[in-house]
Amino acid sequence: MASKKYSDDGSYILSVSDIMSGLIFVFIILLAVFMISLMSANEDSLRKENEYQANIAKLKSREAKLVEKEQQANKMRVSLEQKNAELLKKEAASQVLQAQLEEQNDKLISERNAARGYLSGIVENSQTRVALLNTIESTLQKHGLVVDMDMEHGVMRLGEDAILFPTGKATLNNTYLERLQTVSNVLAQILPCYADEQPSNLHCLPETKGKLNSVFIEGHTDNVPIRGALLNQFADNRDLSTARANYTFNKLVNDTELLKLMQNKQHQPIFSVSGYGDDRPVTGHAHLEPTSDPKNRRIDFRFIMSPPSTTDVQKALDGNLG
Repeated sequence: MASKKYSDDGSYILSVSDIMSGLIFVFIILLAVFMISLMSANEDSLRKENEYQANIAKLKSREAKLVEKEQQANKMRVSLEQKNAELLKKEAASQVLQAQLEEQNDKLISERNAARGYLSGIVENSQTRVALLNTIESTLQKHGLVVDMDMEHGVMRLGEDAILFPTGKATLNNTYLERLQTVSNVLAQILPCYADEQPSNLHCLPETKGKLNSVFIEGHTDNVPIRGALLNQFADNRDLSTARANYTFNKLVNDTELLKLMQNKQHQPIFSVSGYGDDRPVTGHAHLEPTSDPKNRRIDFRFIMSPPSTTDVQKALDGNLG
């Protein structure tokens, strides 16, 4: 170590090397302190950086979870919107279906009511026909004529107790012609009131106007075949039965003005003819062998009433709904 040197005033002067050594030492101490502080600061900064990164990671994780939840929420929202749209669509379809059902129900009610009215009209017509046949029957009885009435089918039968056609013939003798004329007179007093145009001189009831649609004069025969000379007149029993119906029509209708002029609502003649041969024997008089049965040599009058009109149906509805 360098020796101390003293000044004139008795103090000593440090050597340059000592001063430099001292400064270096101080510098080293300061550098060491600085390095320690720097390392401490670095550690603290690294710790904070790690904490910061951890917080960022947590935030990112939370953000990812929030995004996932948002996506799930969006999916749920879309699903709910789809379900809501489907519900709205189903509701609209249900409303359309309900409207259709209500329309069909109204139509069914209308048709049911119309059917009820129509049936009421048919029942009324059936009752009117029964009353008509009863009137004809009782009036003919007053004139000494007995006829068979089938009220259910609306048929008046002129059997052997009223008129009788001889076997193989389509004409009547004078006795039966007089009876047929009686039938014509009775029908002329009653039936025109049931035509579309009621004669003013018969004092008809308004409710019977137009009720009668048709009267079929039906000819019938027994089941004895047409043979021999009769084949020159009639081809078969159907031909014979038609001739009997035509004969009756001419004597009963064509010779009576009131009956001849009768028309239904369609402005068609009410009377017409048909022949059934031996196809429709009287009940209990169907024979397997050819039999000359006077019960089957007959004329039937079949009464057909007019079907209910729309007005009649409405009247029936007005009176029967409840």
